[in-house]
Amino acid sequence: MLDPTTIRPHRTGSGPAVVLLHGIGTTWRMWDGLLALADRFELFAYDFPGHGETAAADGPFEIDDLSEQLAAVLAASGIGRAHIAGSSLGGMVAQHFAAAWPMRVDRLVLCDTTPALSEGMRDEFLAQGQAAAAMARADLMDLAEDIMAPTLVLCAEGADLAMREGADFLARSIPLGGFAFVPGAARDGVAERPGWIARVLLDFLG
Repeated sequence: MLDPTTIRPHRTGSGPAVVLLHGIGTTWRMWDGLLALADRFELFAYDFPGHGETAAADGPFEIDDLSEQLAAVLAASGIGRAHIAGSSLGGMVAQHFAAAWPMRVDRLVLCDTTPALSEGMRDEFLAQGQAAAAMARADLMDLAEDIMAPTLVLCAEGADLAMREGADFLARSIPLGGFAFVPGAARDGVAERPGWIARVLLDFLG
């Protein structure tokens, strides 16, 4: 299991907790454009191993290890149940967490993510470090139907076919899943259209 004590959480705002899980190659600061949510929610974010403030792990890890680390970090932070939003790598972790710990997830937002990378992306990601390799090895397709939380799947309007198909699969397979394209975004909706994402999340999370 990945050590949860290596994680430094960042919390801002007040209200129901919204856990923000960043994408591959970024940090928790990728969510800075969504700070308007802090007027109604407590925003909770941190860096995955090998990103930003968190040192690389001692060895290889998988998406389920990141999910277990998330569970431990939330428990240590006194958060029993929360909304979960994840992008890219964070979206994979969010999928696993929502399937494994359904009672701890209120609503789920999956941004520009997929349950499994395409064959070409897997080959590319395997050589890009621990977290990217974990994404390359992941196959979460069988978990989608076990996600019980109301779920919003968001996909950049300009995403490639493989990402579109992955997002569509999630929206169709998750029992309470819904889908929307992020207009005007080429590949990263949170970075390219943060204001739009913030408005959609405020509406979806209530």
